Amino acid sequence: MTSYRLESLVPDVPARWALLAGASTVVGVAVSGRWVVAVLVVFIAVTVSIRHHRLVALTAAGFMLAGLVSGSFAIARLDATSTAVVPGTSASVTFTLVEDASSNRYGVAVGEPSSIDNAPWNGPRLAVVGLDDAVEVGAQVEATGRLAPGVRRVRDEVVPGTFTVEAVARVVPSRNPVVIVGNLIRRRVQATFDGERRSDGLTSGLLIGDTRFLAAHDVENLRRAGLAHFIAVSGSNVAVFMLGWWIVTAPVSIRPRLRAGLGFIGLGIFVVVTRWEPSVVRASVMTAVPLAGAMASIPVDPWMALGTAVTVLLLVSADLLWSVGFQLSVAATAGVLVGVTLARGRRPRWLWTSLFVTVFAQLAVAPIILSVFGSMPLWAPAANIVVAPIVTAATVAGGLSLVIGVFEPLAALLSSVVLFIAKGASHGPQLGVIGVIAAVILGGVVAYRSTRMLGIAAALIVVAAGSGGSSGWPTTPSVTALDVGQGDAILIQDPSGAAMLIDGGSDPGVIDRALRRHGVSRLDVVVATHGDEDHVGGLADVVASFDIGSLWLSAHAAPSGLLERVIDAATSRGVPIVEVEAGSAANLGRIRIVVVSPTRRFASSNDGSVTIVASASRSVLIPGDIEAIGQRELPELHPDIVIVPHHGSASTDPRWLAEVAGDVAIVSYGPNTYGHPNPEIMATILESGAEVRETFVEGDITVSLSKDR
Repeated sequence: MTSYRLESLVPDVPARWALLAGASTVVGVAVSGRWVVAVLVVFIAVTVSIRHHRLVALTAAGFMLAGLVSGSFAIARLDATSTAVVPGTSASVTFTLVEDASSNRYGVAVGEPSSIDNAPWNGPRLAVVGLDDAVEVGAQVEATGRLAPGVRRVRDEVVPGTFTVEAVARVVPSRNPVVIVGNLIRRRVQATFDGERRSDGLTSGLLIGDTRFLAAHDVENLRRAGLAHFIAVSGSNVAVFMLGWWIVTAPVSIRPRLRAGLGFIGLGIFVVVTRWEPSVVRASVMTAVPLAGAMASIPVDPWMALGTAVTVLLLVSADLLWSVGFQLSVAATAGVLVGVTLARGRRPRWLWTSLFVTVFAQLAVAPIILSVFGSMPLWAPAANIVVAPIVTAATVAGGLSLVIGVFEPLAALLSSVVLFIAKGASHGPQLGVIGVIAAVILGGVVAYRSTRMLGIAAALIVVAAGSGGSSGWPTTPSVTALDVGQGDAILIQDPSGAAMLIDGGSDPGVIDRALRRHGVSRLDVVVATHGDEDHVGGLADVVASFDIGSLWLSAHAAPSGLLERVIDAATSRGVPIVEVEAGSAANLGRIRIVVVSPTRRFASSNDGSVTIVASASRSVLIPGDIEAIGQRELPELHPDIVIVPHHGSASTDPRWLAEVAGDVAIVSYGPNTYGHPNPEIMATILESGAEVRETFVEGDITVSLSKDR
């Protein structure tokens, strides 16, 4: 049996010191804010170094302390951002665009204001909505609009307020050559792969990380197949881009130092193109380390580059440690390097290298994926081995198609193949913690040729652990408040296989995962109660991806904004659109569905929410965001279960709520700055004698509509 120690995996001594620095910095950042733990960790390291004259311990202590300081500054910045006072008023704002609307599927930009109403602004950045997509990163913008306080997250950026643009007075594009070229390339990619084909979203994602046109269903397929890392632009994408960059700059890069300098410029351009994705930043800095080494005539191996990149990035911006993209990127890179090392000397080389790289990369990211998603695919290594060369070819073809249009159909074809494979692989077993451990045991048994009985036992454990992944279809009529964060998504299921979804939260990916958890592949009815983002933001992708019987909308509301996207998705797929009002009814297997509101058009869209009573031998009231005025016009209701209106906000009439609370009151909400649920409303429910259940506390909440449950 071969023994692998650090010396064999990382033979270069400088690389070991770089990894020590990186690991120590990670520890320092991780314990920042926990001063007792931090002081204890550094004290132990310093004590060991003094008593035993260990340079290793002293180095570790130094970088832990540096990481601790960097992490403390990051926490202070976040606290300052969260508590910054943003006036809620109309204002004239001058700002530099640091994140454009195309950097995320929600069309929210980020600006760094220099002045508000001609007064200098030294506060944090703000979210910007309503800005034309043509305004690109680096531009200076003068605009008038409305400021509104409210902490929110845009990608990995936390901002204390939002500026809604009403009129733009002036836009001055960036004069930075790197930014200009980066914006030009990004604009070219977006114009070439503009979403007309289903595969465009993946091709654009492979090239620049722009997945706005990639359906949430496809994103979830990639995740469940273990292939989502391909659209989190990272090392392989940097390598492809840099190869093209070397070819383009070859005529002017005669000298090694000049070539390295041009390499730095290329990395800067790619970072701008991909809009500072944490994984790209890690890969770019890791690539920059050997370039710097070349300029200084210092040899740098991959391990040294990784350790140095992690150290530098966390000392500059400790916030990166809490970015899942950064964590996955670093862990996967370490796994790849281990796999490459262990595959040396095995034949055929290409097969063993592919296998070891894939397996160890998956093992390295397993703890992170399990903590974020709760499961990971069993077939991920096999899927990666098959898909990796296709992805590389699609990326190269996509890049070539930017200058030679004949390659565009090839890029589209290859991306379609990847999506097809992802769809098939997504149905494979999803392993939890026990399943992953069992898979590792099985892999070890096979690798080291242990006894046949142990191998069979391990295989059985893997099959048993991997056979889960969804909660299964209920055997009685049931209602489930899906955990979609701050929002509503209510699933009604009948044992016959019929299902109805009422609203879909704000995030397409979250609602897609939630429906898969409950084994839903077809929805007989989808209901959009009203047009608020936290109710219908995820519905357009649901309608576009799932088999839908019909879409229900209020007959008394004029569709606008996000609701129009849902309607467009239904129209494009030929899904019947049904306008409903009080008295509309249908059967869902054994469940009777009755609409009890609205009866007219209300001034408030919340009061005009489509309100439904679903009943078998027990009933549930699903009222959307209906408020006090709309509640007073409802018929007399006595449901057994109630979804508390408007996430438990104070807009509900307490007397009405006390009358309809029933046996179980479910409050659907997530982290928010709106004060949901309101304490008085919660007290009203408790006083009524109803059992209070909260999605924020429990996750998905399923209650049977049968008395024989």
